[in-house]
Amino acid sequence: MTLYRQLLIWMLVVFFTLITSVFIIQFNTTRNFLHEQQSTEIDNAISAVGMALAPYLEVNDNVAAESVINATFDSSFYSEVHLRILNPSSESNDTTEITRSYPTTVNGVPDWFQNLILIKPITRTTTLTSGWMQLAELTVTSSSIHAYKQLWQASLQLLLGFTGTFLVGLLFLAFILSKVLKPLKSIQLSARQMSKNQFGEPLIVPKIRELKDVVIAFNHMSAQLKIHFDQQAQEADNLRIRAYQDPVSGLANRSYLMTQLNSWLSSSSQGGIALLKVDLIADAYTFDGYETGDHLVQKMSARIKELINDDHTIARINQSEFILLAPNITAKELTAIGRSLLHMASELQSDPLDLAPTQASVGLVMRSNNDNITTLLAQADNALMQAKQQPEPLVLFDLQEQHDINKKTIMGKQQWKALVDEAIANKLFRFNFQNAIDQNHNIIHQEAFSYIQKGSQQYLANQFLGAIEQLNLGSYLDIHIIDELISKLNNDVTLGKIAVNITKSSVNDTGFIRWLTNKMQSNPQLNERIIFELPEICFIKHGNNTGLLCELIHQNNFSFGIDNFGHNFSSIGYLNKFRPAYVKLDFAYTHHIEDQIKADVLASITRTANNLLITTIATRVETISQQEKLAKLMVLGFQGYVVDKINKEENL
Repeated sequence: MTLYRQLLIWMLVVFFTLITSVFIIQFNTTRNFLHEQQSTEIDNAISAVGMALAPYLEVNDNVAAESVINATFDSSFYSEVHLRILNPSSESNDTTEITRSYPTTVNGVPDWFQNLILIKPITRTTTLTSGWMQLAELTVTSSSIHAYKQLWQASLQLLLGFTGTFLVGLLFLAFILSKVLKPLKSIQLSARQMSKNQFGEPLIVPKIRELKDVVIAFNHMSAQLKIHFDQQAQEADNLRIRAYQDPVSGLANRSYLMTQLNSWLSSSSQGGIALLKVDLIADAYTFDGYETGDHLVQKMSARIKELINDDHTIARINQSEFILLAPNITAKELTAIGRSLLHMASELQSDPLDLAPTQASVGLVMRSNNDNITTLLAQADNALMQAKQQPEPLVLFDLQEQHDINKKTIMGKQQWKALVDEAIANKLFRFNFQNAIDQNHNIIHQEAFSYIQKGSQQYLANQFLGAIEQLNLGSYLDIHIIDELISKLNNDVTLGKIAVNITKSSVNDTGFIRWLTNKMQSNPQLNERIIFELPEICFIKHGNNTGLLCELIHQNNFSFGIDNFGHNFSSIGYLNKFRPAYVKLDFAYTHHIEDQIKADVLASITRTANNLLITTIATRVETISQQEKLAKLMVLGFQGYVVDKINKEENL
């Protein structure tokens, strides 16, 4: 029970007790007054009747005496009148009696009230005399009808008055307490946010002396904690920059590139690399100094970052050379990227007439099945050398296409779209689920990987997803996938929490956002069983749309995670703003953690996330020893080959 309710209840109890006491006192006073009024009225009536009857009794005019009694006692104040006339002249002492009885039924007063409140009638007896001679004996008994009616009306008025007073007092006390305790309520809400490491604006300092000191201390503590978390996030960013980022360009360095190349070549993903050499930058370093060269590098890097994608990696490997790694694209798309790089490099030149040759060249290499890092980079160097000798300084090496016997089976974007349309229409989509576990091997969630099963042929998502994204049809695919998974969850209550990936184009599609909002509102029972996974690039390049989607997810009590966290070298400070349930670390941060610098970077990132109550999950964890090392660096979740191995051992 809240302090507000406790104070209000106890104050109302005291107030009710006081009102009840006043009510009882007033009720008893009214009842006693009515009782006394009966006594006074009966005494007055007897005195008046005695004086009126005496002349008639002296002459033994009984008829006149009876008329006086009937005229006097004809109201509801009396229940019985008895007159016993004495005859002193008679030797036998004969008496004449006159008796009058009146109704005692009380109309308009509930029976329970008459039974609960007892008002006894009053009886008075007096002897009427004339001098020393006794004429008659008069006995009058009062009636409680009038007293009950008066007391009932008074009780109703008191009850209504005190009830109204109590209700007005209740509202007044509630208002006063809410005003007095408003600063305390603000402290409570702020404390609740602070427990979740959320820091808002400082609280308004109240005028109440006791609360004023508390609020000032609370604001100071909140500010200090916010500074601490900001410094922690900045520390993680600084460590990451030193380990993986080129300090001049802000792009990835050679170490990070090698990790990404190794990860790419160890997978079945296709694609290629683009090696850009900008001679203008090399000449600037040689002839104009480092300041001019750094300025050109920064301008070039700012333009190259426009090509950034969630899958792409862009790195600066020396003074004037840049590499772009682009998985899951075709040779035609890689060539378009190469031409964009040349155009960006030409913008650095001071050539208003656009007549000077471009002082840059690009070597493009499409990956083949037998490539390794050494052969791939060697091909890129050879392509770059050939590009320098051609009018258009761009050369593409595509050995796989040259040796591919079945190159007619290569599918374009429209063919992939047609396949996806067919799969949706004929329900050809299937799902594989990969567990993410914690240190105790408990399942955090299952990530859903979709593929198309057409006859005996399987098409994995990474084969067609790039084409679908380029055609801005990601929302069309996501709607079908999410619908299918929601149906599975509704039909199978034993199915655990599922993480479903949402494409970048869906995040920027307001129609998809409305659809997903309606879907969440119509399936509130699934808020603990489905989680949406968003690519990190959306938080960097499309912050407004992503923020809207995240807010709607939170409002409907669902949750979301971030994929490829750290891939794009943005500040991790945005975590405190968006509050995801988990982040999946980019492979570069969890690979080769025997290097102390890389281990320090990972520990700093995980510490920041864990302090914000955000689970950090490492992907592609292959061995138990790797899992143990990651656990020591405060990674809380694991996903990859080691998870499948653990599950098999536990099932055995």
